[in-house]
Amino acid sequence: MFKKILCPVDFSETSINAANHAIELASEIKAEITFVHVIDVQALQNIGDLSGGFINDVDLLIEEERSILVKLKGECEKKGVKAKTILTRGNPHDVILGEVKAGGYELIVMGTHGKKGLTRAVLGSMAESILRDSRVPVLLYHHQG
Repeated sequence: MFKKILCPVDFSETSINAANHAIELASEIKAEITFVHVIDVQALQNIGDLSGGFINDVDLLIEEERSILVKLKGECEKKGVKAKTILTRGNPHDVILGEVKAGGYELIVMGTHGKKGLTRAVLGSMAESILRDSRVPVLLYHHQG
């Protein structure tokens, strides 16, 4: 079955819900899991341009988001699931699919949509693009609300 799961997270409620389901799945099937968060600096710049502001403290953002990844890894450890985290910058679509190939992942688990409003308009639907272009199965969890 699946031994390596990649779980992209954007820290939205839907994304965290999908991550928790991924942990449960990994625990049940004895798989390892990697949580990946990609900071799309270009999208942040676009949002800043559209809103009249500029998002310039990416390093502070990275540190805040790193702590959330550490918490997810801790949840895995409580369940006996081997886990690692990746926090990087780039185009999320390209980074996620590149990681699937480079890391030999067999399943992607992610939320269907996390961003809303202007952010979603700028970023598009990441789940849809991953589902369309992935060469491995993608398990999607829908927004609960």
